[in-house]
Amino acid sequence: MSDYQALILGERWLPRPESEAEPDTPLAAIEADRCRIVQCSPVRRLQQKTQVFPLDVKASVRSRLTHSLEVKETGRQLALRVLPGLGDEVDKEAFVSLVEMACLLHDVGNPPFGHFGEVVMIDWLGTRLPSLFRKAVGKGSRQWPMLMADLQQFEGNAQSLRLLHSLQDLNLTLSQLAALQKYVRGAYQRRTDGRWQQKPGHFFSERPLVQQIRARFPITTRGRYPLTFLMEAADDMAYGVADLEDAVDRGVLSLAELELALLGEANEYLQTRWQQSRVSEPGFFSRFRQSINEDLLTLVGEQYLLHHAAILDGSHDAALLAVEQAPAQALQWLKAFAHRRVFNRREVEALELSGFAALKGVLEAFAPLLALSEQEFTSLESRQDANGLVLRRLYHRLPPRHLAAYRRDSRSAAFFENAQEREWYFRVRLLLDFVSGMTDTYVLEEYRLLCGYQG
Repeated sequence: MSDYQALILGERWLPRPESEAEPDTPLAAIEADRCRIVQCSPVRRLQQKTQVFPLDVKASVRSRLTHSLEVKETGRQLALRVLPGLGDEVDKEAFVSLVEMACLLHDVGNPPFGHFGEVVMIDWLGTRLPSLFRKAVGKGSRQWPMLMADLQQFEGNAQSLRLLHSLQDLNLTLSQLAALQKYVRGAYQRRTDGRWQQKPGHFFSERPLVQQIRARFPITTRGRYPLTFLMEAADDMAYGVADLEDAVDRGVLSLAELELALLGEANEYLQTRWQQSRVSEPGFFSRFRQSINEDLLTLVGEQYLLHHAAILDGSHDAALLAVEQAPAQALQWLKAFAHRRVFNRREVEALELSGFAALKGVLEAFAPLLALSEQEFTSLESRQDANGLVLRRLYHRLPPRHLAAYRRDSRSAAFFENAQEREWYFRVRLLLDFVSGMTDTYVLEEYRLLCGYQG
């Protein structure tokens, strides 16, 4: 059996009922995953989530959905580049599909307003959760510091895994879920100097799933699932030029500003590609992007095959584009320039401030639900006092799907030593699932409603 035959499997978290015939081959199971993924609501919600410019109404400016579609296509091209070097035993269609779908899903767990939204949520969690826990539960057990650390580290990649597995119940193949995980550390674990520890890759709530993935693919206990490297490279390639193209289209940056900086600071390779793309003629950005991406596709494919043995045994510890070669260095310059000259612009920051107020306001409005004891929370439907009526109305705004997951997991989830703490842990997850799943426009509408501003 080849390495990829052991990595590309049709096995799922839950076996199909006997009445439903399981697909005969890994490819059939992975093809079934495609249908589930493309049709799921988290992918649809990406159309109203920020890429660079929050709340933008201009159709040509990228949303998270259009960005993810571009990443998906880049991932497909990367997969096709490396396949000829992998031998005939690799199921090529399944290989390409796993990469494509990992690319399409890579941002589904991101909260409203993107990475800025993540920072806002982490700040609120760090500030408010300790006091809310003391009111609701009191003193924690010996396990509680670990669980609190887990709750206070919101991360979009970890939320993607939770969203697809625990909330949407898509029951994707373990291979597809493994391909989605960029980081190996749990949010409940301390960061070490080991590989892929920079951010948490899963929450304590998904620990049973991750244990099953690691049992099936042992290399993921110490490193990444191999195809994740291609997903990460595709993401980096897709937004390198695209963010600057959107900035020019939006009028936040002029081509003259970009050209002046690029010809004065960038490496010779990037300057040559700029001049060859004929900046004064229509279709410039498309030519510029394609010329760089063609070189990056070649570079990433070469790097994957060069480090193939280490990638397969889980010991490779660098991104495929983390190399000192001209195309990769050019991409890094473009990304750094975008952060320096686009993300810090007054127009972008003003929109993010709106997002800050809305996100923090919604979290704070629902915080009283976390201050209740378990008995008080579960009996809200019967309360008739003024405060109880308000809390009940907040409770009714929580999505039925998320409430069902809360009821299921707060009673029976594994690895919790204290039942009260388990219930409160999943009550916090309930709020985080609700808020992080909102689109940019929805969180603003919810904030206005909660503040009494309608119309």
